[in-house]
Amino acid sequence: MNELMRKSSLNFILTTMDASEEAIRNSLVEFGEGLEILALKKAEDSRVQDYNIIIRTEDPTIIFDLCAEFGRIKSVKIS
Repeated sequence: MNELMRKSSLNFILTTMDASEEAIRNSLVEFGEGLEILALKKAEDSRVQDYNIIIRTEDPTIIFDLCAEFGRIKSVKIS
């Protein structure tokens, strides 16, 4: 059975502690398309970094599970 799954567009903030943009990208790239990662202004603690992540995926749960390994997810928008 070949069902077409609807792709969801995810847009969220990931707050990390010592995680690189490259590590996040390598973790997510195979699970969606149109991946964009934008580093936001660093917090006072220079080890803390916020990233705005945008990706289209068939399974948002995988994306959120992977990102939770890097830090805290907030400001989630799904369309």
